[in-house]
Amino acid sequence: MGNLLFSPSGRIDSASFMKGATLLIIVGVVLGLLPLLSPALAALGIIGLVTIWCWVVLWVKRYHDAGQSGWKCLIPIVLYIIAALVVTTIMTPMFTDAVVAEAMAEAEASGDIGALMSAAMAGGGITKMGTLIITLVSAAISYGIAFLFNNMIKSDPHDNQFGPAT
Repeated sequence: MGNLLFSPSGRIDSASFMKGATLLIIVGVVLGLLPLLSPALAALGIIGLVTIWCWVVLWVKRYHDAGQSGWKCLIPIVLYIIAALVVTTIMTPMFTDAVVAEAMAEAEASGDIGALMSAAMAGGGITKMGTLIITLVSAAISYGIAFLFNNMIKSDPHDNQFGPAT
């Protein structure tokens, strides 16, 4: 599994890609839900940075399997980032604590950027239900993009410059 997720060399087939993607999505969900157990566990979210590398590795190998440039991995990754930002921007206000939301509205109305930032960083923030829903929606977006692109990338049945056929 280490070679699958950490080394960009070689090729992987569709099934191996989905196994790795599913594992990374589960890790992402666990990391997203850790703050619900204890706010101190939110610091473990830094592990999420490692999963970014793992996603890049998976996509590079999948594109290599089709005989294509690994740089194409940027397409699904950027698409995920855009989709996640849109969904988070839309959903966060729906699940923000009323006290924090009111403080942010007042700060925004006054035009005081410092007050707005303070209100945004104030305790409370997104409700527990909101954290759960946003985390699950992000996981669904990840899975959808992985499934869609994985099925669009056709394996090269022959050996290519990236390695033997899978």
